[in-house]
Amino acid sequence: MVNYELRQGEYIVGRNANEDIVAAGVLFSQREGEAQVDVVVSPTLRRQGIATSLVERLIAQANEQGLCRLLGHRVASFWQAQGFSAVTDQEYALVLENAASQLKQTWYQGIPMSEFMALEISDFGASHFQSSASMKSCINVHQSMFAGAIYSQAVLTGWGLLHLALIRLGLKGSIVLASGEMKYRRPITESPCARVESSLELADFSTLVAGKNCSIALSVLMSEGGGEQTCATFSGRYVIMPLS
Repeated sequence: MVNYELRQGEYIVGRNANEDIVAAGVLFSQREGEAQVDVVVSPTLRRQGIATSLVERLIAQANEQGLCRLLGHRVASFWQAQGFSAVTDQEYALVLENAASQLKQTWYQGIPMSEFMALEISDFGASHFQSSASMKSCINVHQSMFAGAIYSQAVLTGWGLLHLALIRLGLKGSIVLASGEMKYRRPITESPCARVESSLELADFSTLVAGKNCSIALSVLMSEGGGEQTCATFSGRYVIMPLS
């Protein structure tokens, strides 16, 4: 059995029954809001879940510190098992809950309608983003969600996926909607849900890396009540502009 001990805020050690240090994990602060995470385990105790336990504790510590992004290096299978996704062949990143919380505040401060709709980020990952909204704030005279609210939720859901993808890949840019088309299939009468899926990689932002505008097309599905039946489909093209 290994007991874990937090040291100096960013340093965790694991001790065996004899109080010998047999494992350690650390966060190395890098740019603002991010850190590199590294772990080491005694060779005789590997493949027992100790490294995973260390990473889980370091992620919790990173969340407490308000970090948005963690980076791991090498050993792809290990980092991917912890929920990290590849940035390069040697670098793996994890976007933390703080990034989503900051994104929601950006919406509320910059787009007041999003706060009125009680727009929330209900789920996100390296290749998906999902939002929910309050039906009470979006209802029309037909007791269904009004078209403008459906469009707004869909647009911001696609915007959210791109925003977190930029954080995950260590990029910066200003995201705008260049064009969009909504196809309405059936009314939304409860629990509006928007979901977009796209496995964006560094190569998809190559023009942004080169200092030029980058164009990304996304499809967002709107449903209700957590069901699988699609009520509306938004097809949008977003442009990410380099920050000067």
